[in-house]
Amino acid sequence: MELDKTAIAITQRNLDELLDLGLSVLRRYGLQLIKPALVGVLPFAILNTLLLWSRSTLGGAIPDPQGWTHILLLWLMGILVYVEAPLAMAGVTIVLGNTMFGITNAPGTVIETLKKQSKAVLWVMGFVRGIVPLITLIAFLEFSGINQAYVDSAGMFWVFLISLLIIAIRSFRPYAPEILLLERCKLKPEKSAQAKTSLIYPTRSARLHSASGELFGIAFFMGIVASVFLLILNLSATFMVGSLTGQWSWGWWMDLILYPMALWILAFWATIMRFLVYMNMRIRGEGWELELKLKAEARRYREAKERSYAK
Repeated sequence: MELDKTAIAITQRNLDELLDLGLSVLRRYGLQLIKPALVGVLPFAILNTLLLWSRSTLGGAIPDPQGWTHILLLWLMGILVYVEAPLAMAGVTIVLGNTMFGITNAPGTVIETLKKQSKAVLWVMGFVRGIVPLITLIAFLEFSGINQAYVDSAGMFWVFLISLLIIAIRSFRPYAPEILLLERCKLKPEKSAQAKTSLIYPTRSARLHSASGELFGIAFFMGIVASVFLLILNLSATFMVGSLTGQWSWGWWMDLILYPMALWILAFWATIMRFLVYMNMRIRGEGWELELKLKAEARRYREAKERSYAK
């Protein structure tokens, strides 16, 4: 592995350059990244459809004149995808990290990483970051038989509060997937002498996320860009369906198929962008650009010296 000849050049970039680089990564590695994305997304997509089925017209929901039933459906689907995306895209994060340094992306490599980090991933990304609590709360509200008016008022209030908390955590601590899956930090120190010298997740997270103001600014900007892309994708889908079928109204196919697809496409793109921003943060904060060049030169010097001795 040539440390200074990575798939993505190790150099500091501004946000505009990162957005452009994100499109380049999609064009070059998109097909390679789609496979792990589909494996991770499909279970969550099916789960979300089952959770919100009764709120769709196909599931028998009667739209109210003000449209609140439909608005709640779209909002719940959006927040579910947002919360689930880091775990669903775990395979994409691993493949991106391997591709960066020319490591073979065999399925066994991805599975092995997930197995080694399974406890930490499930705890941090499943519980601490709200996937399990939010899904449990929504499932309880949808299937417990509670009065629908109460669910749409008091129940959704608690969903809203939990969602705000998750968004705040994700805005100020976005790089948990990279810390757990690429740096492979553990939740607590292990007993071996070598493991004791390695950083644990809480310590590494605190160091990497020290620039909280900048991280929130990036999250805010990315949220605006994602909202614009979501609008474009949904308008394009509506136009396509209307042109092909003559149905220009927003129907169940938008609620349960095309709208979730647009959300997952955005989650896929956001995962790539998060990885690129993570790399940029490390390049700037840890001096990667110079460090990798020095390591590469030292390695080439050793190899040249060994060849001269062999002669």
